[in-house]
Amino acid sequence: MPRQRKRERRGSAGLVIGVLLVIGLPLLGWAGVNALTGGDGGDDSAEAADGSRADAAGETSRGETPGSFEAAQTGRDTVRACVERLAAGDAYVASAGVGIGHWGEHVQARTDMLAGTIAQEDMKAIWKRTRLSGPEDVAQATAALEAYDALPGCDDLGALEGALPDVAGQAAACLEREAAITTAVAASTAGLQDWANHLNAMASHADGEMTAAAAQDLWVASWEAAPVNIGAYDDAHALLAAAPACE
Repeated sequence: MPRQRKRERRGSAGLVIGVLLVIGLPLLGWAGVNALTGGDGGDDSAEAADGSRADAAGETSRGETPGSFEAAQTGRDTVRACVERLAAGDAYVASAGVGIGHWGEHVQARTDMLAGTIAQEDMKAIWKRTRLSGPEDVAQATAALEAYDALPGCDDLGALEGALPDVAGQAAACLEREAAITTAVAASTAGLQDWANHLNAMASHADGEMTAAAAQDLWVASWEAAPVNIGAYDDAHALLAAAPACE
């Protein structure tokens, strides 16, 4: 009889555990049952501690859009190409500024002489110094312009502002600077061309290809018109200096 009662106790204990499990299911949920039974809930993926999900092959996805790395790299390459282009534009504007500066001195010398603020000998000394520097001014600026023109523009930057937030700020700054560079390049070219034209006229006169009267008339006309393009260069250069950096 004692053995019989022992078996009955065991049976009663098993029944109690079973009843507790049934009652507890709504409270524990499947996660609790899995913890109690050691099961995996029938799911082939599991949440990792860092919030990522590992699939059955053990690979982890962190929610990155396929190809997002390649798109970001393309965006950075586009910005880098624009940086190079605008740096070449800066170099041209600076080089042209040397020649335009000499042209401005050349023009101002006559203005000052006519105003009586400098002697004619001083005017001629300025003319000689600037004239001798002229050919090198034009050659260096021309080479800088060719280097600038050889590089692709920044046309693709506009598409990056909405597509790639990480480089949107860079793209906006570069586009703003490109607008300033474009204006400065045009002003530089116009001002430098005035200087080149006057250098060519002086050379033609020296070679006997132009009479003194014709050379004088051409020079006076150039002198009167020069401040327009020199002033435009100065204004464009100031706007460029205030534009955001592209880097």
